[in-house]
Amino acid sequence: MSIVMLWNLTKLPYYMSFNNDGDIAYNEHGIELSINLGHWIKGYRSLKMRCPPCNFVLVHAALGLTILFMMILTLIHKEWRNKYCKPFFCFAILEGFHALPAALCNDAGLAPLFLFACVALVGSGVWGLKTNLEYAENPTKAEKHQLIQYTTIAVINSFAAFLETPNIIKAFKAHNQKGVWTDYGDEPHKLVGHTLYDTLPEKVGMTVFLGFCFAVWFVWPLYLIDIGEGKPDDDDDGNGAEDAETTPLTSTNIMGFRTMP
Repeated sequence: MSIVMLWNLTKLPYYMSFNNDGDIAYNEHGIELSINLGHWIKGYRSLKMRCPPCNFVLVHAALGLTILFMMILTLIHKEWRNKYCKPFFCFAILEGFHALPAALCNDAGLAPLFLFACVALVGSGVWGLKTNLEYAENPTKAEKHQLIQYTTIAVINSFAAFLETPNIIKAFKAHNQKGVWTDYGDEPHKLVGHTLYDTLPEKVGMTVFLGFCFAVWFVWPLYLIDIGEGKPDDDDDGNGAEDAETTPLTSTNIMGFRTMP
């Protein structure tokens, strides 16, 4: 999962700069799946994508990367699985609905598979939220269900990388044998500009992507950091230290962390 995360992180700058970086020779072929290799290796081409880079790819990637990172953290700290399951499952539900139009417009015979993935994301997310509500009734059973839910969502988010890998291997084999890269045509995919995501300007997707990254990747972790408040002062009548005043930083916050008094 860490490899999948790092691989897709390297694509983000190229998706963000697509059609804005002045690289007309590459961009006029249309947005491609392995866009990072297309910039790293001269002449490398990959499968054409149907949906726009900002309104679909960047938003989808932000949700997927967050989900994978949270899954990795729960493997390291099992107790975090239930503590942070609400945002995890909400992200999965949002991702499933956001990817649905892309799944429906797939014309390469993979629409049923992608539709199943979207339904599984939403279904697992809803099931996970229900499990969280019933956690106190049977924690052992709930933990088992949450492991299934987390694993299902993480596997689905990693699945695209497994679909991409055979095409990369195929392209390198063809190049080694023939000396040329696999050709996918000089024109963008015929559906480019005609998907549901294209009904909104790309700046909408860019704004959502940047806002999500700022809020979830930076502000939220800072909020969860335990902040030391120092030792409380002695009370005026010499009876010892009073309890520290309860504040948003010293009480149990909404995500479950107890900060240092």
